[in-house]
Amino acid sequence: MANYYGTARSNYVRVKDSEAFLQWTSRRKLGVFKSERGPDVFAIHPGETTDGFWPSYDFEADVEFSLTAELAEHLSKGQVAILLEVGAEALRYLTGEAIAVNHTGRVVVLSLNDIYCRAAHEFRVPESEITRAEY
Repeated sequence: MANYYGTARSNYVRVKDSEAFLQWTSRRKLGVFKSERGPDVFAIHPGETTDGFWPSYDFEADVEFSLTAELAEHLSKGQVAILLEVGAEALRYLTGEAIAVNHTGRVVVLSLNDIYCRAAHEFRVPESEITRAEY
């Protein structure tokens, strides 16, 4: 059995309060990229996780949390954060997901697995006739 490894990062976004944002990223153990575009422009990554994916559980507090909801609270008006995540378990399973969240907390999600439904629709074949790229 192979291990599953992922990697993730966001685009650069402008935040309302740099200090509050950095305190939040520290509490959630997120890594931060600072931009040369200004003191309030940052990108994030999952930090030093063992799996490379976006966190959704606070082990110290023993509680689940919504990364997108919390991130939205820090975004400046009009900003849209894009959270990209890709991963693989050797060549058995490949995954990819893109999540967009704006300053109001509205979320849009796109998965690589969406291709099966889209291909079935575009090529007018039953989705069950398209084999999965996995085993």
